[in-house]
Amino acid sequence: MKNNLRGAAGGSLTTPRPREKCGRLGEKLFLFLVFIPLAILWAAPMALGEGAPQTAVPQETEAVTGPVDYDRAVRLALRRSPFFLKSSLEVEIKHLDETDSKFDMVPKVTFRTQYYVNRPDDSANRPYTLSFVSSGYNPLESYITLQAKKLFTQIAVLAHMQVVSEGIQKLGRMFLEMETLIAAAARQQNFVDLARQNLDYFQNREKIGSGTSLEVKVAAQELNAAKAEQERIAASRKRLHERIKAVIGMKPEQTLELDCKDARRQVMGGFDPASASLEEAKRRSHMLKIAELKKELQQYNITMAKAKLLPTVFFGATTPDPLSTTRSRDLFFSLGLEVPVWDGFKRVRNISRQKTVLRQYEVESDEQSLDLTDKWSDAQENLRLADVNRKTAQAQEELARLKERQGDIRYQSGGELSVLLEGRKILMEAQKAASLNNLNYDLAVLGLRHLSGDLSASYVDEQSWQLQQ
Repeated sequence: MKNNLRGAAGGSLTTPRPREKCGRLGEKLFLFLVFIPLAILWAAPMALGEGAPQTAVPQETEAVTGPVDYDRAVRLALRRSPFFLKSSLEVEIKHLDETDSKFDMVPKVTFRTQYYVNRPDDSANRPYTLSFVSSGYNPLESYITLQAKKLFTQIAVLAHMQVVSEGIQKLGRMFLEMETLIAAAARQQNFVDLARQNLDYFQNREKIGSGTSLEVKVAAQELNAAKAEQERIAASRKRLHERIKAVIGMKPEQTLELDCKDARRQVMGGFDPASASLEEAKRRSHMLKIAELKKELQQYNITMAKAKLLPTVFFGATTPDPLSTTRSRDLFFSLGLEVPVWDGFKRVRNISRQKTVLRQYEVESDEQSLDLTDKWSDAQENLRLADVNRKTAQAQEELARLKERQGDIRYQSGGELSVLLEGRKILMEAQKAASLNNLNYDLAVLGLRHLSGDLSASYVDEQSWQLQQ
């Protein structure tokens, strides 16, 4: 009797299932297997961040032909400088994070299959299961995360703009310094010629017995010092030239022809320090904009903390367990909720924590505003002092020029050559001091233009993050 029962059970396992049920199961599995690859193919471009702006890799091997003025140098740096690459890549990363959040708006689904190597002898089903299971899904949390990622992208763009602004200012300083060094090199050559002429004068005086060897030694030492200063200026020019090449993104062996003529006009453009205002500086400040975005981001964090109090949804579709007695092989869909029962009130306290962080960001925003106000006051004071020093140096230069002219007239009237040479030496020293004070004034104006946001706004559009043509 037992054998007959086992035989009956065995016969039931081998009995063909109705065709329509097998058909339904096959159709469902076929639809799932077709839908998944189609969804992957459709989503692949978005998953790869196709919509994010692509950053060009610096083309260091490209030769730069022709003279490069400040405007062209800035545009070259924006396209190929390695100093701007890190922050621009951070923007791309944030765009990819934003794309991830867009896909998180759809619940994640996992396919799982399980095969039973051994089963009970009276099992009446196939030895495997198929299941599609979703993770816990909170639509409000997914939406808030997406909005937060968008803010992170905006913050990354503003941080990149800040790096670009500082780089443009740095390049402007280099051009102003290069023009000063070029003028200093020409002036120093005249100083060397004057020192050599002075040495010849005292050597001739020594030969005719009206001079001393000490005067000759002093004149020779002045000539050596003038030559040493000439070499120092040449080395400074070379070093600064290499720094400009590095900022632009050129290799050391590549050649670069700089056009630093009238660098002040190139760098300052039509900027008027008198028309610059603190309100405009605050409106354009990247750091203040970042501080405001951080506060907005923290508001989302507060909402996110509240959203975590809501239950999460999960769903799935699975075939029956092979260990069960059912014979059906259809996919059965399920839907459920997951609600944490006890977490020590951590989620409730997290809401208070996020509100406290918001107050911290509000304080940080106020500090950023005060810091900008202090920097603006310092920049205005530096500009005023630089202007006073510049005018004083110009007056001293004019006085030295008049005295040099006076010495020349006396020499033409039969006076000592040493008086004329000394007057020319004093004039060159006054010209050197005036040149340095002019540079300090130009740097002060550049600092004010950078702080006002006018400098970066002349080359980069924040909204499109593209070089203005």
